[in-house]
Amino acid sequence: MWRMLALVALLAGCAERWERPGATEAESEAAQARCTAIAAEQVPPAMVWTIVAPARWEPGERRCRTYRNHTECVSRPPRYVPPEYGWVDANTAQRRVARAACLAEEGWTYQGLRPLRLF
Repeated sequence: MWRMLALVALLAGCAERWERPGATEAESEAAQARCTAIAAEQVPPAMVWTIVAPARWEPGERRCRTYRNHTECVSRPPRYVPPEYGWVDANTAQRRVARAACLAEEGWTYQGLRPLRLF
């Protein structure tokens, strides 16, 4: 679970474009990594156990097939699916704000998202 959260955070951070006049992309990436680390220290994770998918009803289903003039049907009644629970970091938004503030203090401006490069 932690690895997946770290991967999502890493990919989300890589997709942002921060620019400063005269700075290279490598300098931008270094500043983002530095500010991400600073924000992680300032705003540590606050994991809470919560509903990550609400309860729902799946509709019933009836499937029929015909083979040699003989039809067979199988029915499945509606089914209740209980809610799913999981750990969620309640400080994600605050950490994102702290990271953006760090970058802004260093003179970087947010330019939106760029296409994610995997290699």
